[in-house]
Formats: sequence, structure tokens, C-alpha cells
Amino acid sequence: MDNIALNGLGRIGRLAVRRLGAPGSTQLCAVNDPAPLEQVVHLLRYDSIHGQSPLAIEGETDGGQDYLILGGRRVPLFHAEDPGAVPFPPQTRLVVEASGRFTQRQAAARHLKGSVTHVVISAPSPDADLTVIAPVNLADLDPARHRVVSNASCTAHATAPMLKVLDDAFGLEHVGMSTVHVVTNDQRLLDLPHKDRRRARSAFQSIIPTTSSAFGALHRAMPGLPKAFDGVALRVPTLSVNLVDLVATLRRDADVAGLRTAYEAAAAGPWRNLLAIADPHTVSHDITGRAESVIMDLDLTMVLGRRFVKVFGWHDNETGYAARLCDLVSHLAVRI
Repeated sequence: MDNIALNGLGRIGRLAVRRLGAPGSTQLCAVNDPAPLEQVVHLLRYDSIHGQSPLAIEGETDGGQDYLILGGRRVPLFHAEDPGAVPFPPQTRLVVEASGRFTQRQAAARHLKGSVTHVVISAPSPDADLTVIAPVNLADLDPARHRVVSNASCTAHATAPMLKVLDDAFGLEHVGMSTVHVVTNDQRLLDLPHKDRRRARSAFQSIIPTTSSAFGALHRAMPGLPKAFDGVALRVPTLSVNLVDLVATLRRDADVAGLRTAYEAAAAGPWRNLLAIADPHTVSHDITGRAESVIMDLDLTMVLGRRFVKVFGWHDNETGYAARLCDLVSHLAVRI
């Protein structure tokens, strides 16, 4: 069932290609990125954080058309700048919009032409038909009504299970969050103008407080959250793995043992493979490559009084998010 195409080979797009093009998967039918074939192949093969691709990746040009050879399977590679100009194959039904440039519905919807009926944006969107954080609100996804769907953000996917477990077990009165977040390409390597003057400063020289797109996505996917739920991102000079620091006032009394029990039950039950429990003495490097949405560090759990709690969750902001993106895309692809 090769009906999925992908636009944009940035950090998430390349990891998604590794997954969707893996042996046994015949979902990927085309890729679009403006970069030359040789650069695309090189960046798909090698990654400074996640290592060399386990999938054999080659490139070839035949009759003026570029192709990626993914594990021996040939997939056309296009180089259009405009989403509306990509000549996706006629079997394409769903496009993964992973360029990071077309996050508003009107722009992403330019893919909706010919046989393409749905778009999944690999980022938060202010006006997508639906923002999905599975399994929190996956049941709300209606392919007949939701043509342009957002997969929220890596931080949103990590925070959602942390919130849901607390809410189900103890109820949420007030909640806030900060994320200790790795540097991204939306920062300056050396000081250079940026619309966010903090992100204009050298990414590897400072802890840089800034905004997080997770809050809007979480409120859209979990409308029952306290309306005041908000927080900040602290960009730190590392390359992989974030840490969510969640504080909450609960509706019912809790202690450290009760919190541990709630998260361990979630990891063994309804959140299995999406929420896991970290080993003792974990540091961020230990989480690199983990595909879960969040790995709870229960040894850091705090309870101040009887209802004010603090819990921490690690996540690989690239591997985990790419896994959730591919899960959503595969789920939707069989329903359209």
C-alpha cells in the first residue's frame, strides 16, 4: 500500500523516511526536497546524533528523474519548492508535510490536489482541522472531516501522558510545565539577527529561555486542561533529548509512592510502548534513540504538602516524535 509521500527532509523528515522506507514497509511512494540528490542521500545515510541508517540508501537518476533506493526499493525524489507544484505519483493519498515551512492550514492544503486527500503536518499548527496526540484524542480523528491534521510537537507528545496519568489518578487543579530543550535549527549557531532576540544569541554558549509551541497543541488536543496551563522552554547546549519538568496542584491527596504506582501502571497498561520508566541515575544521553513519547524519571518525583507535586519525564525529541508521526500516518493511511 504505497500511498504516502513526504515533503521536506529536515531532522524529522529524514527519520520518518528511515521508518517508512524500512524493510516490510511499502508505504512510501515519493519524497520531495529541494536539496540535490547527492546531499539527500548523504544526510539520509549518516546522522551525527542517531548514527548510520540501518536501511541501505542509494540514489540514482534515470531519464532525468532522481530516485532514492531504500533497501533496494526505488522511490522517486522530486525537488519542488512549492507544495502545489510537487508531481506526486497518482497513487498518493496522503502527504507528510515535514518541511517545517507550511504549518498553517492554507499552506499545507496546497498538497490537496490530484489523488491527495489528506495532509499530516509534522509540527504544531494554529489552524489544522485537528491536532492529534495519540492515544489521547485519536478517536476524534474523522478522515471525512479532518483533511489537514497536525501531529502536535515532541514536547506535547511527552507532556500529554504525564498530564493524563495525573488527571486520571488524582485530578488536576492547576498545572505548569517547563521543558529543558536541546538546541534546534531555529537558533543561531553564532550571534545573528532573529525575531526572538534570545534565539539570536549563540545556541552553544547559553541557556536560552524561550517559548514552547507545546502549550497550544496540548490545549487543542486536551481541551479539559486547566485554562491557565502554560510555561517556558529552556534551550540548553546539547543535541539530543529533552526533559519535561511538570508541576501540578492535584484535586486529591498524593504521595511519592502513589505517583510511582500510577505511572508504573500506565507504563504496563494503557500507555505501554508510549510511556516508560527510566532506570535509576539516568542522564539525557541514556535516552538517545528511545522511541517512546516519554520516559518517566520517578526517582526525581517530589510531593510538597499533600497535593502539590513535581514529576519529570525524558524524551528523545527526534526519535520519539518521528515514531509518533509515523504511527499517525500509518493509522490514517489505511482509513482513506
